[in-house]
Amino acid sequence: LCIDDSATARMALAVVLPKKIPGAVVGVFGETLADVELFKQAVSQGCDIVIVDQNLSLPGAEVKGTSLIREIFAAGYTGLACVRSANCTHADQTDYLRSGAHCAIDKDLRWSQVVQLLDSAYASNASRLRASPSLNTVSALSGYDLPGLVP
Repeated sequence: LCIDDSATARMALAVVLPKKIPGAVVGVFGETLADVELFKQAVSQGCDIVIVDQNLSLPGAEVKGTSLIREIFAAGYTGLACVRSANCTHADQTDYLRSGAHCAIDKDLRWSQVVQLLDSAYASNASRLRASPSLNTVSALSGYDLPGLVP
């Protein structure tokens, strides 16, 4: 599931990810503020990966992707969480990881690189959960060298 305030980004995510990842079912949200709640509801019903835009400028509110990540993990989500942003400095990435995100996806990456990053981060998260299923995702991040960080 993806949430982004850009119509172009939503369309690209919805079209490209299923083409690049066979079997992927991609839901996109972010056109309105109501989509934030719909996104959280959809996540609560189950999904493997969430991709959130860090800076959602929606009519009526500014929403941070890192806030959404904290909320969905607090609600019990254990899948992969990624922040997709044009802002991927080391400080930005540190903020994303502290929110519970597993990786940062720079919006300038080619789609093939995005798919590689998602594959690596997904495998790492699945392995971590199998090794210690009692850990929640945020506490499981401590002390790990996480894949997919954009320099």
